Amino acid sequence: PIVTEPDVLIAMNLPSLQKYVDTVVPGGQIYLDSTLIDAKVERTDVQVFPIPATAMAKENDMASLANMIIMGHLLQNNSELSFEGTDAVVSKLVPAKKAALVELNMKALSLGKNYKK
Repeated sequence: PIVTEPDVLIAMNLPSLQKYVDTVVPGGQIYLDSTLIDAKVERTDVQVFPIPATAMAKENDMASLANMIIMGHLLQNNSELSFEGTDAVVSKLVPAKKAALVELNMKALSLGKNYKK
């Protein structure tokens, strides 16, 4: 499916932010990796959540999980979403031969959940 007017944008790099920032509906949310994006979102009709996800991931020896850190922050900021059951979902999505990644993904989600600017 193609989403032309998202409620939420997760931008992990500047080109993505620039391309999609104006598509977010008024009242929507923009999550951006402030380690990789040094631009300010000029819109005042959306909530912006800069999170240094790449830096946090590297500091915690999980360089490839910056996206999960942002997802944890998104879950924390939306009351209609819940952390309840995320461990079961992550366990289901991670292949059995890579089971050690379940704990690492859950740690990344928790880092995002607990991030305070």
